[in-house]
Amino acid sequence: MPRSSPYRPIASAFERITVDGREMSGFDYCCIVDKLREQRRTEWYREVHDTLLNLVLRRGGLRATTSGTTGPPKRYTIPRRDLVMSARLTAEAFHLKPGDRVLHCLPCDFIAGKMMLVRAFALGLNIHLIDPRGSVLDNLKVNDRFRFTAMVPLQLHRAIQEDRARVEQQFDIILLGGGPVSEAMVGDVRDLDAQVFQSYGSTETVTHVALRRLNGSAPDDRFTAIGECHFGRDPRGCLVVYTPHLSVKQHVTNDLVELIDDRHFRWLGRYDNVILSGGKKIFPEQLEARTAGLIPYPHYFSAIPDPVLGQAVLLVLEAELSQDQVVPEVMEKVMGVLHPHEWPRRVQALRRIRRTDSGKVIRDSGPIPD
Repeated sequence: MPRSSPYRPIASAFERITVDGREMSGFDYCCIVDKLREQRRTEWYREVHDTLLNLVLRRGGLRATTSGTTGPPKRYTIPRRDLVMSARLTAEAFHLKPGDRVLHCLPCDFIAGKMMLVRAFALGLNIHLIDPRGSVLDNLKVNDRFRFTAMVPLQLHRAIQEDRARVEQQFDIILLGGGPVSEAMVGDVRDLDAQVFQSYGSTETVTHVALRRLNGSAPDDRFTAIGECHFGRDPRGCLVVYTPHLSVKQHVTNDLVELIDDRHFRWLGRYDNVILSGGKKIFPEQLEARTAGLIPYPHYFSAIPDPVLGQAVLLVLEAELSQDQVVPEVMEKVMGVLHPHEWPRRVQALRRIRRTDSGKVIRDSGPIPD
């Protein structure tokens, strides 16, 4: 006899939600957030309210937007069944049960934040919401405890710097997403007494389809598929994701990978960003993982034309100081961690680097007028 699911049926998945131990209808909670939005007039409350309204009232599915990292943001409508199946996949991967307390500390305008609300509805989790701006720990009580949360690396880095012991006491499982994790961050969490995972996924795959454990007794440098997801590679060397649990079963990405088998891969970088220099492939994301904890300015690596090499490495910095002031300091640090063929042939200091609405760097942006 098949085992009954502990989770809500798809048809009624978005009827009720538990917030800070209080169960209520989704519509009632939407009204509560609407009042808070009117009182506090923050963009975050508007995003939460709009997502709740969409989940509770819009039967066609959840509207979501891609991050716009490699092109104009695209709008999607994710079917309700896909939302529920993705939430259940997360529950199976992290052994979440109805009633588990989880923290929502992400913006709700992109898929990662939206899916925290989806999981609370569909899995019967007990959710606590805080504004993602500022310090996570400052927005929590010392005695708060959470079975699961999702953060961007910067949030976790700041929390560890502020009070490592509190992070260990307050969180069981921390899922990192929103971009590559630096080697410095891996070092920060290596001995942390909380489980830390890096996720791989996208709006199209309805968040994560693979996980990488960053600490504990068996940290890993590769991603492992969750559920029945599996992988292939296209002629470019880019990852193809197969998602039997979703309406769309195959997703071709622009992520260059080392494919170990159909369940495991190592991420190398974006096909769009690879630098072909002197016959060697250089992945700027890997350079940034090594320099993130060393260079004291926001930065990225990119390509510039070179008459000898074809392309050379360009380092772009965001700094208030002049280029002459920052370059000697930065190059000394860079030359200590990068191979000589990876050293930047040119360094450009800008007052501001262009970013997408989700905060990701737009490469080759050039200067922005003040």
